[in-house]
Amino acid sequence: MFTSIKKNNHSQIIRFLIPIIFCLGVQSYAQEQLLWFGTYTDEGGNILQGRYHIVKKGRALKKVILAPYGKSPMEFKVLKNDTVQRFVEISWPNKPQRVATLIQYTNGYYAGNFEDGTKILPMVIKEFNFQDAQLQGNWFKPSEVEVKIIENTIKLLSSDKKWNKSDDRICESNTTYSLFCALYQSSVTIDGEYRHLRPAIKYVREAIQKKYPKKYDHVLVDFNNAQDITLRDVHAILNTAKENLLKAIGKSKN
Repeated sequence: MFTSIKKNNHSQIIRFLIPIIFCLGVQSYAQEQLLWFGTYTDEGGNILQGRYHIVKKGRALKKVILAPYGKSPMEFKVLKNDTVQRFVEISWPNKPQRVATLIQYTNGYYAGNFEDGTKILPMVIKEFNFQDAQLQGNWFKPSEVEVKIIENTIKLLSSDKKWNKSDDRICESNTTYSLFCALYQSSVTIDGEYRHLRPAIKYVREAIQKKYPKKYDHVLVDFNNAQDITLRDVHAILNTAKENLLKAIGKSKN
């Protein structure tokens, strides 16, 4: 009798554990889609902010797509993953001879150089941290530069003909602009580089969120593309952002 009770207990435990083990196994092999940051080096040797769409399976990187703000995405070809020695080899799009060995220094941090015998182009891929926030302008204070970015944005969006109401965050036109692309181009024109967390962008985003609370997921893009939003609404948001920037600058001087 006791033997049968023990057997029943064992079988119950096994039946309980099997789904847990199965779920853990599935999770360990499931692919993760991640948004990472870092830096990359362009053809001219300029080190720029990197924004990457990563597909990860366990320790292996299955996809590495460079998707900088305002630019077309660029997918690198993954040649080799070595999860024991912890490195991944990738090649430059349309340049198979240009290969980088990215070493995994810690979990979520890869670095290496693209080389093809003519150029050495450093690259870093990593999870978002305070350094990325600094690169994106999170530490910038309200200033006249930020006000000029807003003013230039208003100029770029001077008429419905110049307003692109179907934003995809790729800013390659110099004739029409979405709200995001006008801010992007104005940042580049005024300050030489787009920084996603700088005050000019932050104050526009906050003005939208205050007037339309919890309405848009991707604030700048969804607001721009919303069917009921007009160019007058866009200008109202930009003017509000400008006024709030001027108030913040005034307070900092007192």
